[in-house]
Amino acid sequence: MMAEKSESGQFDNPGSVETTGIPNPFTELVNSFRALKGAPRGFWYTNYIYWLDGVAYFGMLTLLAMYFHDILGMSDESGHRIVSAYMALITGFMLIFGPVSDKLGVRKSLIVSVVLYIIGRSALPLVPHFLPIDSSMLLVVVFAGLLLAAAGNGFMQPASYAGVRKFSDKETATMGYGLLYAGMNLGIVFIGFMSSRIRTGIDLGENFRFDGFGIEGVMWFCVLVNALMLIILVFFFTPAVEREAEKNGDNGSGENGAGQTGPGGQAIGSPLKRFLDWLKISPLSNARFMFFIFALMPVQTLFAYQFLVMPQFVTRAFSDVVANNMEVIVNVTNPLIIVLGVPVITAMTRKVPVYKMMVIGSLVSALPTFFFLLGPNFWLLMAYLVLFSIGEALWQPRFLQYAAELAPEGQTGAYIAFANLPWFMIKFIAGWYTGRMMDIYCPAEGALNTETMWLIYGLVAMVSPVALVLAGKWVQKGLLQKCV
Repeated sequence: MMAEKSESGQFDNPGSVETTGIPNPFTELVNSFRALKGAPRGFWYTNYIYWLDGVAYFGMLTLLAMYFHDILGMSDESGHRIVSAYMALITGFMLIFGPVSDKLGVRKSLIVSVVLYIIGRSALPLVPHFLPIDSSMLLVVVFAGLLLAAAGNGFMQPASYAGVRKFSDKETATMGYGLLYAGMNLGIVFIGFMSSRIRTGIDLGENFRFDGFGIEGVMWFCVLVNALMLIILVFFFTPAVEREAEKNGDNGSGENGAGQTGPGGQAIGSPLKRFLDWLKISPLSNARFMFFIFALMPVQTLFAYQFLVMPQFVTRAFSDVVANNMEVIVNVTNPLIIVLGVPVITAMTRKVPVYKMMVIGSLVSALPTFFFLLGPNFWLLMAYLVLFSIGEALWQPRFLQYAAELAPEGQTGAYIAFANLPWFMIKFIAGWYTGRMMDIYCPAEGALNTETMWLIYGLVAMVSPVALVLAGKWVQKGLLQKCV
């Protein structure tokens, strides 16, 4: 799954890894876990909460578009727009509640997040049984539930990453962030297996048969996971545990602001002048950087399709056996390859120029989309998911690294923030056309024409590697000029 995560080893401690030869990933992993042996309990509870959050969040997100169509009777066009707006809201709430989370502290922020989850997510499976499906009040309650759940996400990620920073030291911080990411992906794998069985049941012939609880059953399971998170926070991750973790951790201050100030710390010039001065040195003034991040936007749309398109495509275009195991197919392949493949691929490609990896990785992600031109086929579906994930492992971890390398001295943070702008835009925009595409090419009832749908998606995704190749010399020239 796509994640905004940089390779801190490239910048934080470059002398810690030999520059010749390929490092042994197994040895580095063992040494990292040894360093974590003495980590405080607060560090581990923060990780446990974030791992369980991966279970609950992706369990609901995968079925959300199906929920609006199958349970509430909405068109795919309307349902996808709501899901897209929900994903964009999550990013917006992170910007709003991140500073609030810093003031509340890690434990309180996590509790607020989980309470919002439980209230918001409970509304979705609950209200269809108490309000008429076509009533406006039902939609109001569902939208309010999604709003609360998105606000919960706004607290969860900032608080979790802040917790790892506060509860770890310089030796264990990098591995701590890696554990958050790996645990989230393993949570997706777990819910992939569980969701399919909860939704469609188990049939072992005469010995055992369970018909499943449907989409609503999976949603209630996710709420139960949130309840387990609350129990851990209240009864195990106590204030005393948090204080102990803060004492044992390295509470280094973050980067200070670099704004232009005069005597007494007062900013120089009018707000308009300060804005114009900022504009001159901001990432917006770097044409190569802006081209680079937006050139990757087309291939990044494929990440959004994992939640907006793939679940309904699999359940509608494939046999019952495949459809009943949709979550296993969609939610297990990608995160497993990312967790297991990224360390190995990163080690093996350390000497390959970053820009070249971006071209190769985006091409490997985009090309398998054309497999679907041969029609729905299980083995082609699996080949697409495997190659798409390998492509992600090739280019995604290097994306923020290259963005940082393009940044002038002292502006790395701003460039990293802007590098995530296209993904935020995709989350909001994609749902405004994917639902309509489903209605036309992959409807719940009627003739299917999924080949045309995937041809369009594939051609759009291919814009990324083509654009990177055509503009390669120009973009890399800017990096060379910076290094001179």
